[in-house]
Amino acid sequence: MPKPLHFVTLSGVPIDIAELRWPFHASTSGSDWLVLHGRANLLGSSEGLHAEVAVAMTQTMKEALGSLAEEHAEGLVVNAIRKTIDNGQLAFLKSGKLQPVHVTSRFYSFLGKTIQFPTQSEDAVREMLRRRAYWLGRQGAAVEMAHAYDCQYVNFSRDQLVAIAQQLATQGWIHLEGDRATATPALLNDAQAIVAAMHAGVEAGKAATKVTA
Repeated sequence: MPKPLHFVTLSGVPIDIAELRWPFHASTSGSDWLVLHGRANLLGSSEGLHAEVAVAMTQTMKEALGSLAEEHAEGLVVNAIRKTIDNGQLAFLKSGKLQPVHVTSRFYSFLGKTIQFPTQSEDAVREMLRRRAYWLGRQGAAVEMAHAYDCQYVNFSRDQLVAIAQQLATQGWIHLEGDRATATPALLNDAQAIVAAMHAGVEAGKAATKVTA
């Protein structure tokens, strides 16, 4: 059974990437884009809020990547959805309105011939990992703190993410064993601020896309 794709965006929104309907297929609109449909559920939502997405990839990116197989392109798709949320361009709704996510060469280094997302500040990454430990570990589960998709998303190495997790452990936010973390009472007690960040990220998407649930 595949592992759930549970992540937290840099803007603080916890999501479950579900129902990615592989493979990419040619757009039916007449354009030369390749399209993959999927769904991002808002974790912790009692209202079933979600975003139905159409991930559209340019032919240039297809040629650069060489393969659009699930095992090769899944991280890119997940992180493109996350960046679209960060940019306030996805709204979480009760309805099934289809919303676009664009995968273009802004996520690729032609010099290095590799997928490359913008490098984030250490402070931003630390807060993302802190929120990840809260949303994915608040029920007592051990949370992976150096996921390969997170490394790609913030352009940090696995060792760098583990080092930041160790800082969070020293600060008392998490208990850390290897690269797995559990939430401490201090982190759970900071729920108000973490949930507020999630609401701010969700509202930014609704405002920018001018849609309502």
